[in-house]
Amino acid sequence: MTIARFSPFEMLLLKSRHQADTAALLLLAWVLANRGPLGEPERTRLTELTGGFRHGHELAPVLEIAATQDLSAIQLAAEVLQKEVHGRQAHPFLRLAIDLATQDGRLSMANQHVLRFLADLLGVSPGEFAPLFKAVTGKPFAHPDDPSRTGYWQAKEQRRHQQEQASSHGRQHSRDGTHRREGTGQRQERQAGGQGRQEGTGQRQERQAGGQGRQERQAGGQGQQRQDGYRREQHRQREQGSRQGPPPADRTRRALAVLGLEPGANRGEIRKAYRRLAQAHHPDRFFNDGEAVVASASQRFQRIRRAYDYLMRVS
Repeated sequence: MTIARFSPFEMLLLKSRHQADTAALLLLAWVLANRGPLGEPERTRLTELTGGFRHGHELAPVLEIAATQDLSAIQLAAEVLQKEVHGRQAHPFLRLAIDLATQDGRLSMANQHVLRFLADLLGVSPGEFAPLFKAVTGKPFAHPDDPSRTGYWQAKEQRRHQQEQASSHGRQHSRDGTHRREGTGQRQERQAGGQGRQEGTGQRQERQAGGQGRQERQAGGQGQQRQDGYRREQHRQREQGSRQGPPPADRTRRALAVLGLEPGANRGEIRKAYRRLAQAHHPDRFFNDGEAVVASASQRFQRIRRAYDYLMRVS
């Protein structure tokens, strides 16, 4: 006979005096884990904020699970907490999550997404969450950068190009200063001969070549502008085509397929599938793998989110 094996978090739930408090404790520890290593200051702060919780077990096992970013445990905790609190009942928990996410005065991109996920999970709309965040921090809740947007990468490329230009100008100024110092003695030697006239001719040729180079760069810039305009027009046409979309029935099948669901799935099944896929494909999980991997994950996440939003509207 096979003996059922429980995960560490499932064992905690079985031992807990109040499962919803144990679930909330893990989700708060998850917020802390997204800020960095969980040391003694983080343990102390979490203990202070959750002193009224009724879980009845030690904090150490929860911190260990949060530090490993165990998505199965986080998913289970989210489902347990969702059954107990919803809407305005979730405000006290979200206040604690906001406090932990911003206790050093800043909010990381990872915790921006975590807070949005928790608010959505507990039925708190963006319009409700924004004033709640401001009440706790005194600052507005900003929208995080989305690596799936073309503008995100254009801005990064523009900053990189500006840095390269500044570095190139600095090197050029340094070379010019060296050339001026070296050229002082040489000009004195060349004053007796006709070398000055030859150098003047060469300088004029260099200036002419430089003018031609500037014209070529200007032409290249115009060509780049035309190419960028062509790309924007293609992107606009694709967006218009996507807004027209497939027939409603076909679009519903496509959205269900994105979430791995069969036709006829109810709203509860849609929510559960979305939370599972959103956690598995969230861009924050791939930050250490490079920008290309983050961009790909972000595109998958956006498809999942669009499919979920559409199905919740039509179901």
